Amino acid sequence: MTGSLEIRVVIPVLHSDDLVEKCKHEYDGAAGSGVTMSYACIETGTHTIEGRRDLALAEPGTIKACMEAERDGADAVVIACFGDPGGDGAKECTSIPIVGEGESALHLASMLAGRITVVTVRQETVPFMRAMVERTGLASKLASIRPVEFGVMDFGLDCIPDVVEQATAAVLEDGAEAIVMGCTGTGTDMVPEITRRLADRVGAYVPVIDPVHAAVGLAEQCARHGYRPSKRAFPTPLYDRAEYWCPRS
Repeated sequence: MTGSLEIRVVIPVLHSDDLVEKCKHEYDGAAGSGVTMSYACIETGTHTIEGRRDLALAEPGTIKACMEAERDGADAVVIACFGDPGGDGAKECTSIPIVGEGESALHLASMLAGRITVVTVRQETVPFMRAMVERTGLASKLASIRPVEFGVMDFGLDCIPDVVEQATAAVLEDGAEAIVMGCTGTGTDMVPEITRRLADRVGAYVPVIDPVHAAVGLAEQCARHGYRPSKRAFPTPLYDRAEYWCPRS
């Protein structure tokens, strides 16, 4: 596909003006030339996703929003959460690329390094992060999962010193060769600054992966080259499930 593209960012939490504006700033900055970004929150779910309960509650609304994105003419969807809620179900129900930020970031890191550490938010999210790595088939490359004690909505530029501390320990103590930020919405300036400080601390360049940039870039490339989920892996559902607003057409 040539020319302009639309990528719909599905934000799998309840709407807030501040959150949408923050996403617009960050995701618009990650988009390539000729890419238009559009945004949609879900109608039922939670205000943040900080565990597998929240992830499950977000899945129905995320699947619905992905289907609506395709009907609206979007060329690809990015699910704006490291846990990729509803991603597999949305791949069954649509015929456009559905790109999760967690899977994108982890697979990109696996191409750049042999051992990966995920830096995430609170300790309570560690089992959730481990399950994500296992789901992507990259458990053998996992060096560690290291939390910083901030909530999702607080994870921003003020967290940089703590993230650098955990990333440094991951490299020097756990053998990590790449760092994946296990939370989205980290801010356009956060990852470059962490990368610079981490290199100073460990004496070598170590890639720090921003899930937003990984997912937006992959979504754009999939859309431009016509790649979309395999219908052998994600077959179209046999039944309409109209009771759950899931008609096939």
